[in-house]
Amino acid sequence: MQQHFDIAIVGAGLVGSSLACALASTPYRIALIDSQPLPASEPADVNPNSLQDGRSIALALSSKKMFDVLGLWQSLDADAVPIKKIHISDQGRFGAARLDSARYDVESFGYLVPAEKLITALQQKIQLYDHIQRVQPYEVSNLESQTDQVILNADGEPIHAKLLIAADGIRSLIRNKLGIGADEKQYQQSAIVGCIDTEIHHQFTAYERFTKDGPLALLPRNGNRCGFIWMNPSVIAEKNLNLSDEGFLEELQQAFGQRLGHFSNLSRRFAYPLSLLVSDQRVQQRVVLVGNAAQTLHPVAGQGLNLALRDIAELSEILVSSENALDNIDEALRAYEACRQPDIENTVRFTDRLNFLFTADYPVLSRTRGLGLALLGAIPALEERIVRQNLGTLGSAASLLQGRALCAEHV
Repeated sequence: MQQHFDIAIVGAGLVGSSLACALASTPYRIALIDSQPLPASEPADVNPNSLQDGRSIALALSSKKMFDVLGLWQSLDADAVPIKKIHISDQGRFGAARLDSARYDVESFGYLVPAEKLITALQQKIQLYDHIQRVQPYEVSNLESQTDQVILNADGEPIHAKLLIAADGIRSLIRNKLGIGADEKQYQQSAIVGCIDTEIHHQFTAYERFTKDGPLALLPRNGNRCGFIWMNPSVIAEKNLNLSDEGFLEELQQAFGQRLGHFSNLSRRFAYPLSLLVSDQRVQQRVVLVGNAAQTLHPVAGQGLNLALRDIAELSEILVSSENALDNIDEALRAYEACRQPDIENTVRFTDRLNFLFTADYPVLSRTRGLGLALLGAIPALEERIVRQNLGTLGSAASLLQGRALCAEHV
């Protein structure tokens, strides 16, 4: 028996599930498809050493507003920690930049949420909607893009949809099946992530520390706990992953310094290889690429998911703002691609250059980095650019990002 939907989303991770929730207020019939079985939800009192995902998700203030209006924030609020200050420094060099949200009349620059909590909240929210059907495990083996629909094939029944949205990651099967190329740059780095306890409270400060072995971010969690993301050259990352807990804590402490006192209680460590990928196209006939399938960024400034959420907000608004949008999908997708291109290009450039600035081993550049950080606060336009990038207010004015619900009257 064939299955017919208005929209099929391939990929049920953070991006695909967020998109399904964004469209939940519409009457569109949605299939949320994934090749993996639906994972069991983690209990609320998970031991930090048994986590399946060690990431701390940095949500821009605009992303928080979006999750709030979608009815997700009430499930995240108890575990969400505000980023009220940002401290940027370069190991062994004079100068630091200090940004304070109080100067900008905002509640915070954003929030840190444990990835496993966000995943669970999205799964639970999706279960509330009868018009969103989870189809998993369903591994797409082929697709056919026609004038009026897209047909997905697997071992199970074919799935027909008026619009296909690929949120299936950096190695997107949908992108490959469509023959869409991508520019990719391997950073030869891996991000080691996990959590630690600190002797001194973080005071809701996110630290970005540029070390000799790569950028190190310490991100505030509840109590005296911080998530960390340490981006090492691949060889050094492998060495650090193989260290004992005591040995790793010693290396991490030496790289960060004593600003937060003694580190302890290290969680499990996870590692992710880092690369930059930009798809040659983001839309093709009745198909849209979002998230890592469209662009994968270096995590140095925590922009990847926030950029994807801006994509989702704009796409959702376009799909509900015009009458019979799915019947005039070519026009709608052209509008979406045009409005998103500047933000995507600017954010890709921002993260790539920031990583280069603080990892390039050029003597002149190395000597001037600390001075540049010291002067950052004295250059209002530059500081404002960084602040607005972190707030998520540069790239889109979509309703969801302003905390306003979608108007679905035309659907």
